[in-house]
Amino acid sequence: MRALLGRIVSSLVLIAAVGVTALPAAEEGRSDPGAQARLTPLLARRGTDAAPFTGSDGRVHLLWEVPLQNATTLELAVTGVDVLGDGVKIRSLSKSEIAGSIEVVGTRRAGAEIGPGQAAFLFLTLAFDDAAQLPQRLDHRLTVTADRLPQPMTTSGGAVRVARDAVVPLLGPPLEAATGYLAADGCCTSVRHIRAGLPIDNREWFAQRFAIDWTQLNEAGAFVAGDPSVPRNYAIYGRRALAAADGRVVSVQDGLEDQAPGQLPGTSLPLDQVDGNAVVIDIGDGLFTLYAHLQKGSIRVAPGDTVRRGETIALVGNSGNSSSPHLHFHVMDGPSPLGSNGRPYLIDSFRVVGRAVSTAEIDRVETSDEAVAALPVRGDPGRAKQLPLDLSIVAFD
Repeated sequence: MRALLGRIVSSLVLIAAVGVTALPAAEEGRSDPGAQARLTPLLARRGTDAAPFTGSDGRVHLLWEVPLQNATTLELAVTGVDVLGDGVKIRSLSKSEIAGSIEVVGTRRAGAEIGPGQAAFLFLTLAFDDAAQLPQRLDHRLTVTADRLPQPMTTSGGAVRVARDAVVPLLGPPLEAATGYLAADGCCTSVRHIRAGLPIDNREWFAQRFAIDWTQLNEAGAFVAGDPSVPRNYAIYGRRALAAADGRVVSVQDGLEDQAPGQLPGTSLPLDQVDGNAVVIDIGDGLFTLYAHLQKGSIRVAPGDTVRRGETIALVGNSGNSSSPHLHFHVMDGPSPLGSNGRPYLIDSFRVVGRAVSTAEIDRVETSDEAVAALPVRGDPGRAKQLPLDLSIVAFD
């Protein structure tokens, strides 16, 4: 078998040497039945629909991923990525952007190289000043090189529909009224949630695509005051998590102790405990909300209960796969926190009061009484029907 594969690859390289290049069409497969066969060492599969939504910067955002497959025994380097909107190039990624946008499945490490037979995802985001600028369809042109390819070769494909008709729910705040709430690891350029694909039931799911880890700054601008190993010393700890919409409780997990802040428990936790004490609520239109890492014994609802927007669900804790107290909140298209896909949503009213300078800065001071480096935003009159973007510091009134 190994010898046979070697002969196949040698034949592919020979075909490339005589001038066969990439698929010219945006669709997967041939668009013209009479067209000459073209070699595409890197396959770009059809991606999931991208639903547009308005972020707290006032712009309309799209977020999506494209499945890739190295169909050869060569080490492929991706050297070019163009995004096409309705057949017109609307973005070209720089070399550093390419290296930061591709992850081989199972590695959680970004890089432009895709090894022999490896699968990967290309993670992309775009922002538009106005919804009228949105294309109906996104396609991708990817160029690769390899030591045994005599020339760069380009694949066109990975079609994505811009789902203007998708339901983007309008929610209330998931936390009680207060200020200093920081939206950590949120949309659209952070990677921990957006790229957290999970192989569940023979499919890759991105349930956390639009998740936010809500934490809170105290009056000193820090997450914690006092001993950082004690969960109750964190500003967010014990805050009331609220029903963001009317709905029906479909699942509850309780009984797990808070983790000691400072590090993630990692693989020591069973898969069904990574969310810690958690609540899932059906909010209609095939969508569900997840509240995770709640305090043991604080959950006030049970499966089958009907909840109203603004009702207290539980108290924020530090259970499950959590390194410090926070509320993990996201919207998904199924009742499973793992085997579903994340969906965008909007919060009907909040104020932006600042912006943390970086995720690295948040990580640096996460379990200390040192203030987070942040840029203040003064005089914000309030936001309506927007999604707080990553690093935003907001007030829920």
